[in-house]
Amino acid sequence: LPAIKLPSLEYLDISYNKIEKVNDGWTGHANLRILKSIDNKFKNLAPFKTMPKLEELYLANNQITNLAGWESLPELKKLHLRRNKIEKIEEEMPPLEKLEYLNIRANKIGAMDQVERLYVFANLSDLSVINNPVE
Repeated sequence: LPAIKLPSLEYLDISYNKIEKVNDGWTGHANLRILKSIDNKFKNLAPFKTMPKLEELYLANNQITNLAGWESLPELKKLHLRRNKIEKIEEEMPPLEKLEYLNIRANKIGAMDQVERLYVFANLSDLSVINNPVE
């Protein structure tokens, strides 16, 4: 993904392109509110961390293995990570005070205590964890 510079960009859909990394010059977009990157090959959330106004991030069907990298997304309300490769939830979660929706369906989370770590999000009203091998 090239280093596109569009300072007024608020919505970006780069889905279904098999993208797996961004160029070194990519710095995100300061005014982006919605980003869709469905069915690509991203392995983590790092390429999306410099987007302070991002409210919705759709990363279904990528190669993401953990939730690290979303620390600098204070406005995030919706995070869609269905069909990735997430096996565990980190013990220390960033304070995403506005997060309302989290979809981690069809990943590889195998224990209920991992899911319970998501209870730190006070405004989370919609959480989907079905089709995980939770015991």
